[in-house]
Amino acid sequence: MRLVEIMTDDRVVMRRDLAGKAAALDAIAELLASATPSQDTDAVRAVLAERESLQSTGIGDGVAIPHGFLPELTTQVAALIVAPAGVDFEALDGKPARIILGVVGPKRGMHAQVEHLRILARVSKVLREASLRERVIAAADAHAIFEMVREADARVP
Repeated sequence: MRLVEIMTDDRVVMRRDLAGKAAALDAIAELLASATPSQDTDAVRAVLAERESLQSTGIGDGVAIPHGFLPELTTQVAALIVAPAGVDFEALDGKPARIILGVVGPKRGMHAQVEHLRILARVSKVLREASLRERVIAAADAHAIFEMVREADARVP
């Protein structure tokens, strides 16, 4: 499954005002909730916070992938925030997250959980390229960011 199958360009935003991890989780939860049947931002936020309490989803190199499962979903949903100033996600490398790509998926079934793990791996592969991360952070607007991610996603097997 490609990222552009689960992420629309209206769920890609640039935010220069995020005051910390809690604000970033709130913002990504709001974007993700907009694509769920209930549109319940609080439920999405709770799922992301629960996962974050186990271990930071800051994977390093300026990237965080907050994620979790919601019983109401039948498919994966993704959203992307670019925060040029960075947000402390307590990543192992100590670098602030400038690219925050949130993913929520269905809670039921082994297939759904395997698909969720594949999506997380795909996010890592797509965002592995340092030059792409730099271009995304420097982008002029959300549409340009979406197009860059779409093109990078198409290149990853």
